Amino acid sequence: MTDEQVLLARARSLDPEAMAELHERYYRMLYFYVLGRVGERMAAEDLTAEVFTRLLEAFHRGRGPERHLAAWLFRTADHLVADHHRARYRRPEVALEEAWAAAREEERSDVVVQERVREALEHLTLDQRAVILMQIARELGKSVGAVKLLQHRALAALAKRLQDLRSDHGAT
Repeated sequence: MTDEQVLLARARSLDPEAMAELHERYYRMLYFYVLGRVGERMAAEDLTAEVFTRLLEAFHRGRGPERHLAAWLFRTADHLVADHHRARYRRPEVALEEAWAAAREEERSDVVVQERVREALEHLTLDQRAVILMQIARELGKSVGAVKLLQHRALAALAKRLQDLRSDHGAT
């Protein structure tokens, strides 16, 4: 049994230290993955916390992952992000005047940079995004050489897209 499998078995038995260690190992990775998908810090924090809440609830019911914890966590995050987007589509949260004021304020903050990065990430392939956002090569099921090559290509594509965006926004 690997260290991760032992930790997962302990967490399945609701060992608080094991749950804390799983949270420590995966929270940051999940948070940045979710942030890349929703583009809002508070929403990303809430959704990431919900992933761990669902993990704990699954373990409490005697369910949840027996192996492949990272895959379970990211799949749950994907479902929550999809639900988040569906809810926002059905019920827009901001009035037009508020959106306009927020957009003007956004131009003066670091949010512009975050939006450009998110926009640039959308133009990468799913594998490229996975390498950058999840940073878990073993979950991709690719060789180290393939991951290094994919990461190199992803970073080059991201740099080019950011340069293009900088040129586009500088011209307007």
